[in-house]
Amino acid sequence: MTYNATTSSSRIPDRGRITDVPGIAVGHYTDLDHATGCTAVLVDEPAVGGIDIRGAATASRETQLLHPLATREHIHGVMLAGGSVFGLDAAAGVVRFLEENGRGLKIGRAVIPIVPAANIFDLGLLSHAVRPTAEDGYTAARGAAREFELGTVGAGTGATVGKLRGGNHSTKGGIGTASVSLGDGILVGAIVTTNAIGSVINPYNGVVVAGPRTETGFENTMDFLVDDPPRLRDLMGIRNSSNTVVGVVATNAGLDKKAASRFAGAGQDAIAMAVRPAHMSGDGDTVFALATGVHPLLSGEEAIAGIEDRLRAAAMRAMIGAILSSIEHATGLGGVPSAAEHTAGFDPEAGS
Repeated sequence: MTYNATTSSSRIPDRGRITDVPGIAVGHYTDLDHATGCTAVLVDEPAVGGIDIRGAATASRETQLLHPLATREHIHGVMLAGGSVFGLDAAAGVVRFLEENGRGLKIGRAVIPIVPAANIFDLGLLSHAVRPTAEDGYTAARGAAREFELGTVGAGTGATVGKLRGGNHSTKGGIGTASVSLGDGILVGAIVTTNAIGSVINPYNGVVVAGPRTETGFENTMDFLVDDPPRLRDLMGIRNSSNTVVGVVATNAGLDKKAASRFAGAGQDAIAMAVRPAHMSGDGDTVFALATGVHPLLSGEEAIAGIEDRLRAAAMRAMIGAILSSIEHATGLGGVPSAAEHTAGFDPEAGS
């Protein structure tokens, strides 16, 4: 089954940004020559961190610190990057930047920034040998701001989607973001790097907005995997290439670590709604949570208990918006076109 979609810059919706949540800043390092990069998500003040990992093949750093049983509640930023395990070096640059600016856990005279990280596998789109470095991570952190670019930038530079038919049928992924207001100044935001083996679906109307390219649109990889699977040899090759969606959900409400991890889990639920199939054996799907707790109306266990489910629903909506945003803003690279480039001139109302 194939579907059509169109995207043009004049029709890209404004879905908001994770930086609509006060105290959040985002910075990128982008290497278009080698199709890789990194993205730093920083907090002005320490935030309660949470995590939900549903990928079976992660490339990550300091994620165990976010377990509810771990001692430390607060973190100082999150790093998303390309380069697979090699790109984890980029987080060290964020740590150095934060230390230089006195932002971190104070232990005696030492300042210890806590910066968990999760990476995508983008090796080979243009280069296997060049990966984000600590210096690149430092550059991303130094440039962190409320306004930031989207699409083929930062950790999304080498991201692609719809790889179940092979790379020659894939579509460009990237970085996307969105935000949701719950009223009374309560905000939820998300940022994501969409680098999926499967198709990206708009769950509100069921349209496949990116995936394996066909002559008239994109293929639904859920249908393909169930009804017309690739040979086992080909499937194993795709499995081992590690396709991953990594992101952050944030709120200005105050959450403890358990609630923050449930909040992150809502982001994973959204990935399962918008990326199909998600959480595959070769994926490293990881969602971090940041709860700044600066909202004056929300503090303490009783106050949060009354709104936690609304925050989770908002996190799902924000993450879905961020995933769609990553496709809408992507531009082609390395011979892989964006969804907008592939569908240029197609009838947006047609489909089969």
